[in-house]
Amino acid sequence: MSRAVCQTCGRPQKVCICDFIQPIENLVEIGILQHPSEVKQIKGTALIAQLSLNRSQFWVGEDLAELPGLVDWLKSSPNIYLLYPEIENQEEAYSSFYIEEVVKVLEPLNGVEAIKVLVLDGTWRKTFKIMQLNPQLRALNRIELNPVLESKYRVRKQRDTKSLSTVEAIYEVLSQLESNAEKYQPLLDAFDLMQNQQLAFR
Repeated sequence: MSRAVCQTCGRPQKVCICDFIQPIENLVEIGILQHPSEVKQIKGTALIAQLSLNRSQFWVGEDLAELPGLVDWLKSSPNIYLLYPEIENQEEAYSSFYIEEVVKVLEPLNGVEAIKVLVLDGTWRKTFKIMQLNPQLRALNRIELNPVLESKYRVRKQRDTKSLSTVEAIYEVLSQLESNAEKYQPLLDAFDLMQNQQLAFR
């Protein structure tokens, strides 16, 4: 007998997260490229951001050649930044900015509403593979984070407390770019509730 699945979040009913979600009117648009291995990962956190944020786009895949919607999105603005740390053996030239530098450049123009940020969702190994497959991504200007908070990921192994889950990284980007941590606290609240839900089954 098949398990009942929530039609909104796509998770089994017993681990539905819809009650944890609070809608957020974000100014900075977020794009999420999820590695296929994360789609059925019950510990994944990108879904929280996808359901919460009013301005968000979502794609699943590895190769941009198979994701025309993402390719069009990357062409839609000159102010799209990739949230990803510097990697060794960089083949393409790119510029890396901290949050404050991005805001300083764009505020005199259209404000933070002009900014779009692409986030890769997956393990470090999987996102590195995505980077290697796609020179378009390696050529994007990047945003580097100075996280305000340490990771609170309790149900999945992280390299260290500075290695953030996807939803924590999105929280940091949005709260810093828009200078409004309180506005984005519901992302972390939903993340905590989701983890409590999973820990209750252990």
